[in-house]
Amino acid sequence: MTVAWAAARAAAAAARVTLVLGPSDAGKTTLVARLAGALAEAGHAVAVVDADLGQSDVGPPTTVGMGRVHGPIARLGDAELVALEFLGATSPVRCLRETAEATARLVRHALALGCDRVLVDTSGLVEGSIGRALKRLKIDRVAPDALVALQRSEECEPILRAYGEASPVIVRLPLLTTARRSPAVRRQARRQALEAYLSAAAAVTLDLARVRVRPAPAARGLTVAEAEGVLVGLESEDGRTLGLGWVSALDLARARVTVHTRVVPECIAAVAFGRERCRTV
Repeated sequence: MTVAWAAARAAAAAARVTLVLGPSDAGKTTLVARLAGALAEAGHAVAVVDADLGQSDVGPPTTVGMGRVHGPIARLGDAELVALEFLGATSPVRCLRETAEATARLVRHALALGCDRVLVDTSGLVEGSIGRALKRLKIDRVAPDALVALQRSEECEPILRAYGEASPVIVRLPLLTTARRSPAVRRQARRQALEAYLSAAAAVTLDLARVRVRPAPAARGLTVAEAEGVLVGLESEDGRTLGLGWVSALDLARARVTVHTRVVPECIAAVAFGRERCRTV
């Protein structure tokens, strides 16, 4: 066991909520999966919240997802999916506050379900004014007991300096991996993840007199006329994201929209239109 792994495990074992941050390809997701599995194996009730909209493993891209971990897992995507929040884009740039708030809600949901250890995985956006603002918002909304920062040099220090060493506890680690993925590889991974998620989708036609329509947080400013081919979040009456789909037809004259999804149509009370277009079209 390396010193870095021991420090991360000790911090996560002592904290109800641990948030992991660092640049892209630092090994954050690998660390969260290993920590979650180790804590579950030690007898804790463990949840993971995946707040990386572009490279999500717990739920499809464009969402913040929460899952339960019952034992050692090979990858974060092996967690049992419990809840989703659809933000409507693969980048949080247009919805910084909403991404942070969705992350915090799912952390609270996990705690309410009885999980005594919650681990939060985050995106690699840590530098620049936007990256710093996003991470500060997530930390402030989630209020973690521990922060684990993976760094190549000091990328996370402008974020960490805002917090004292007592609360939250801060653990600084070197990178767990040196491999780096190109933007093209990342886009391909997102596309494949969405296609896999939607592979068993079936067409359902929804009556817009019964089903509400709204933009997802990242899609404000788009018009309904631009909806064909767009990825959508499908919600229950109480606002929970039930799953995703894509719009294959929009008939405004007859007030109907046809969506390809795995969600049972009778459960759909609202459709949230995102910014991303589905290549399944």
